[in-house]
Amino acid sequence: MSCDCNEFQNMTADLQLLNKSILDIVTKLDEQTSMLNRAVFKSATHCGCIEIHATKQLYSPNKTLEENQLDLDTHIEGELCPKCRDKVTEEMGELLFYLASMCQALGLDLEEVMSKKMDHLKTLGIYNLL
Repeated sequence: MSCDCNEFQNMTADLQLLNKSILDIVTKLDEQTSMLNRAVFKSATHCGCIEIHATKQLYSPNKTLEENQLDLDTHIEGELCPKCRDKVTEEMGELLFYLASMCQALGLDLEEVMSKKMDHLKTLGIYNLL
């Protein structure tokens, strides 16, 4: 099922009843970010479907940006199991809800925000990393 950004933003505006204040939205967005992080970490610590092996990222000034990008690692081994994937997806959806709510409260268009960022990424390409 496809989702349109404008439709999503309008639906969040229609459903945003209790947390309409920008203050509520900002704190809910922050809270939801924590919930998403917790879901990812619980996938490693409670379920074990993924493992996180964080090490120093290898970056060499003697290599090109493209070559260095090939050496960068996500530090994740394994894949989310269906249960963890559902939970992480649910938390990401909640995060998107509050992001769309913030756009609505500030008079911004979520699709326009995404489009501007996409243009920025296309323009800078790999140099966006700097």
